[in-house]
Amino acid sequence: MTTPDEPTLTAASEDTLGASRPIQALLARRVIGLRLGPRQEPGWHAGFGTLLALAVLVGVVVGVATDLLQAHLNAPWLGLVNAASPWLAPAFAVGVAARRYWHAAVAGLLTCVVELLAYDMTAHLRGVAVSSGITAFWALCGVIGGPTFGVAGRLWRAARGPLRGLGLALLASAFLGEAAIAYALFLHYYSSAALFAAIGLALIATLGARGRQHVRTGVWLLVTLPAAVVGELLLHLVYSQTF
Repeated sequence: MTTPDEPTLTAASEDTLGASRPIQALLARRVIGLRLGPRQEPGWHAGFGTLLALAVLVGVVVGVATDLLQAHLNAPWLGLVNAASPWLAPAFAVGVAARRYWHAAVAGLLTCVVELLAYDMTAHLRGVAVSSGITAFWALCGVIGGPTFGVAGRLWRAARGPLRGLGLALLASAFLGEAAIAYALFLHYYSSAALFAAIGLALIATLGARGRQHVRTGVWLLVTLPAAVVGELLLHLVYSQTF
């Protein structure tokens, strides 16, 4: 037997359950999202195939331009086509478009390898000899630097929490370290050192505006800048002892 109040209580229970379903769905989406992977950032991301094509295109353009411009530029602008940090910056730029960190690493590596191949091929077509030893040296640098700076580009766009600011700090430190060690300390090309330092600071000022990364970038510079200095010293040591 039922009482007249029972239908009313049942309806109220159904209303309560119905009202809770949007909350349950929201929580489920949050849990599923955490399990399936990181939250996607707004804006355009390249698929893996598109990203690799972009890496090849950027590598060809930079490699050809580097070889052609070396014969026409003077200091301090010559440093932009005759140094490591401008060669690594395109890997960073390509990494910005990556959907995943490993995509960025592969694309960064491909960018640097294609840059080197395009440079050597252009020099060969112009009748300029390129040392196989120097090519091997820069290939090794690309194998290390390409993935690192590809991931740095992705970090600049997507990193949150403790890693926020690391990507930009890596890029800026490459220019600042080269300014201090390669151009100021060893070569005494002070105009080039000033140019590279200005580029490094300008990168922090402009790219740091994304997500207000200035403070975090400054903190990470305490780690990345000494690392860049050590890297430049090692590059100089290896290069001077080998070539």
